[in-house]
Amino acid sequence: MLQDVFNQPDEERRATAIAGIFSEDVVFRDAEGTATGRNELAATVAGLLAQGPGLVFTPDGPYRGVADLGMRSWQLGPPGGATILGGLDVAQVADGRIVRLWTILGA
Repeated sequence: MLQDVFNQPDEERRATAIAGIFSEDVVFRDAEGTATGRNELAATVAGLLAQGPGLVFTPDGPYRGVADLGMRSWQLGPPGGATILGGLDVAQVADGRIVRLWTILGA
């Protein structure tokens, strides 16, 4: 699950989750730019976590998908608190791993 990556403050656990979910050459795109590969993704996630310590991503609605594409809305906020930001993740999967992930803010 993406929360196992984007909510994980422990670097080793996050790296293990990334290796299990994402392809080696994953491409992640959001409003801030593009990260290519697991190492860049890990650095990007570390930066996101540093921007909002104590905040967590939670799914907001069901997973939806067709063929190799999937999407899910999410919310960001303190555990049990008000939503600060929402968005939508769109993922392309190949061989059981995410190869491309787009994050759209405010969706």
